[in-house]
Amino acid sequence: MMDIKPGDIVDLRHRLWRIDSVDYERTIFQATNIDGGRPRIQKFYYPLETLKEAHVPEPSLEKIGDPATNKLLIQSFRYSILHGSAPLLSLQRSSVIPTHYQLVPVVMALNKSERVRMLIADDVGLGKTVEAGLIATELMARNLVSRILVICPKNLCEQWREALHSFFQIDAKIISSVHRRVLERNLPPGASPWRHYPFLVSSIDYAKRDPTKYQILEVPWDLVIVDEAHLASKPHQIAEKQSISMERYNFIKELTAQKKVKNLLLLTATPHNGYTDTYASLLDMLDCGIISGPVNEPKINREIAKQHVCQRRRRDVEDWFKEHSEEENPFPARDQAEIAIDLEYEEEREIVEKLERYGKSILTLAEGGSYKVQTTAHWVVMHLQKRALSSPGALRISLKNRLENVIDKINKEETSDYMSVSVAQAKANALDEEVVDELTDEEVSIRMDKTSFGSLDALRAEAEELEELIKLASRITPAKDSKLKRLANPKNGILKNSLSGVYGTKKAIIFTRYKDTLEYLEKEIPKQLRTTISSLQVVTVHGDLTDALRNEQLAKFLQLDQGVLIATDCISEGINLQHMANQVIHYELPWNPNRLEQRNGRVDRYGQKARKVYIRTLVMNDTLDATILKVLVKKAWQIREDYGFAPPFFGDDNNVFDMIHNIGVEKLTAAQSSLFEFEGRSRRNGVEVPAHEKVNPFDKEVLENIRSESFYGQTDVDLSEIRKRLKETEASIGTPEEFEIFVLNGLEKFGCRISKNMDLHNTKKIELSNLLQVGGHGSTIEKATFDPKVAIENIDVEHLNVGHPVIRRLFDLVKNSVFDPRKEEYGRTAVISTADVEKVTVVYYFLVRFAVGTESVSIIEEIIPVACNLIERKALSQDEIYNLMRAKPAPNRRPKEDYLRHLELAMKPEIYRESFDATVSESVERIRKERIALKEKLMQDQKNHGWLEGADRIERASSDLVALRLYEPVPKTEVRA
Repeated sequence: MMDIKPGDIVDLRHRLWRIDSVDYERTIFQATNIDGGRPRIQKFYYPLETLKEAHVPEPSLEKIGDPATNKLLIQSFRYSILHGSAPLLSLQRSSVIPTHYQLVPVVMALNKSERVRMLIADDVGLGKTVEAGLIATELMARNLVSRILVICPKNLCEQWREALHSFFQIDAKIISSVHRRVLERNLPPGASPWRHYPFLVSSIDYAKRDPTKYQILEVPWDLVIVDEAHLASKPHQIAEKQSISMERYNFIKELTAQKKVKNLLLLTATPHNGYTDTYASLLDMLDCGIISGPVNEPKINREIAKQHVCQRRRRDVEDWFKEHSEEENPFPARDQAEIAIDLEYEEEREIVEKLERYGKSILTLAEGGSYKVQTTAHWVVMHLQKRALSSPGALRISLKNRLENVIDKINKEETSDYMSVSVAQAKANALDEEVVDELTDEEVSIRMDKTSFGSLDALRAEAEELEELIKLASRITPAKDSKLKRLANPKNGILKNSLSGVYGTKKAIIFTRYKDTLEYLEKEIPKQLRTTISSLQVVTVHGDLTDALRNEQLAKFLQLDQGVLIATDCISEGINLQHMANQVIHYELPWNPNRLEQRNGRVDRYGQKARKVYIRTLVMNDTLDATILKVLVKKAWQIREDYGFAPPFFGDDNNVFDMIHNIGVEKLTAAQSSLFEFEGRSRRNGVEVPAHEKVNPFDKEVLENIRSESFYGQTDVDLSEIRKRLKETEASIGTPEEFEIFVLNGLEKFGCRISKNMDLHNTKKIELSNLLQVGGHGSTIEKATFDPKVAIENIDVEHLNVGHPVIRRLFDLVKNSVFDPRKEEYGRTAVISTADVEKVTVVYYFLVRFAVGTESVSIIEEIIPVACNLIERKALSQDEIYNLMRAKPAPNRRPKEDYLRHLELAMKPEIYRESFDATVSESVERIRKERIALKEKLMQDQKNHGWLEGADRIERASSDLVALRLYEPVPKTEVRA
């Protein structure tokens, strides 16, 4: 049996393969085919295979290729191989431009020799998706990962699919009850989509269900990424044997605990809710020995946790930029203020008063009902109050929805209480918390409107009351809407300034809680500001839009020079808007400060081009917003200022309701305090949680506990050495301009049509030939660019880089076509006549593979040029070769037979062997010195450097001659004066 090692080339199953890795027992090896076509990575069972040592066939001695194809071949190898000078391979294969601090999690991940298990808990706006994507790409480039599952909230599935596709060239599929039917059409009968598709994105609430979760658990995932991981944390537990239940937690715990999931990334900006046991449940999922002790009183080993937790505040990163980075702080300053609005019109004050009375009647109707009925009734009343504070349009629709439902019950003589929402959903809707299950905010809101109670007589009375309320609400016209007037007054309204360019740009994002308010504003803003903007400059995004329509709307807003984006909270998480605007207006105050900060984080984040973002929050005076929640928000902002992180508002045992009680309901008006006179506070198994067992998120002791348990620095790493090596790699394979020329020439050679779009970013439209079409990309790239910044800032522009599937396909086609001497276009040999040489000189291009002696041996490759003249057999230096590559060509005038004779001589090993061996030895030493310097630098700056062990042990593995060029001398022509 042949003895194999990484880097060897073998003949296996009548094809050529490069050995990538061999396991310790020498029973399994992984290899990549290299003899043309799309590269395929495959594992083999060693004892059953017959292998022979092999090499890439040498160039034909009977055919001279053309210089253009020869150049394409050499460039294809340069761009597609695993370069030795690039310590982070992911940076070559993604369109993101990470700043230094975003590389820290990647370096931490590489330190895990066996498996990567990390909690990435960086603050909102620091780029956790980019960090996770870089880790995934790095592991894929090192052949450590081939199957990826992303678990996230439903509203983030499309963002993850788009990010993986656009930034990292990973063709992930969304799988849900709707998407699954489409995915299964392409499957063999009985096949599972969970096994068939290598990259999947699923919502946590779809994945946790039976029988879906069992299908997921059966699959051996190489990498699982759980976004917004705090949603899957364990509820606070007082006693060790206390019964608790949480479907999300149970599913993620079971998924991450099994041996089949090798690598795990948990992502969240809010990992700690004030309870140590809840936070510890996330760390325990990492299965790295961080947690010990009983579940109700866990102990956290900080030394172990530091190796697996990357949690940095915005303040930490800003300080890091001052100390380590050559760049200036890339984060904008924040200009933040609340705008108090008085109810100017009698109609507004009257509807508020009448609505409070109506709320009392609803609560009275629910008094004789069950706990669920009474509790839900309170949440319904709060919901209606908030709809009234949002907009008269939203209130009118809610009242009409309720009236339709009540009349329907009267007609059907139904007297049973009707509740289409759970208590948890009703509570989440009223308090702006995370809605459970897969319902959208809009869906829950409509269900809340249609929840009703009471006898037939009570329903008839309620119908009369609703009809009166609808009449009153209809009297609040746009001209008598104080908030709309403050927003869109054509003389001095908030939007007038926003759209004038006072704040740098002429674009603003308006967030509203409700789709109905969104539609109200969409109609009224162009009317009020008709001399400033048109309806075409008002763009809307809400939860009822499909993913495609939402992206279309966002792209439309992005292209506007002046305009307004009105959006609900469907884009408050996951979608980055920093390239679209630097102004945010909250049309109503969210009752949960976390939601407010999530919205702000869409524009106040890394990558914001403006140096300052402007945030304005509209608050109605003399309402619950102004008297209580404004105080909560200000306290939350103050805590963020003092501690650098937001107080812990999420979680079953922390909510706004409890905080209002902490401040004191006696401070509210009688009508307002009545909303809180029920058992709506935190409950466990139907019993209210005692005050001494709950966390006060404003308590100093709680905040200090969060700071001590969940922050581990990770800001002292100077990664400039990695950046330096990356620049060296970029220099070795050519400039960006050279890459663009190569791609355009290559695409045209294989039948693609390229035209200019004549837009601001000089993008190109590329109509792909059949040969260049790859799955997931269609037949046309409408907007393509070679500038990563343009692609990042324009969601409808595609970045062409070395990792793009179409470009990878181009590399394969070039290499495949030029390796076959029967092809009309042959590129392994070429002749260039030039006056820049005096004797026939040949430049050889060798593909040399090196084995890196890390714990898991890896392969790096380089194209190494070697040159000598055929007369004196004198070797050229690398500088001389570099200059020769840029020799000015002249027409070939000698007979073809002369060139073939020179080619035959050039192919004799004695001509190049000595020079080749010396050059390879120099390359080994160069790579070793580079990696020693890198290793020493990183070992000084951090403790996590296990991934570097053996990185400087470089050995030559195998080599092949892939191409050569003959430079034939021609007489110099005199230039006449």
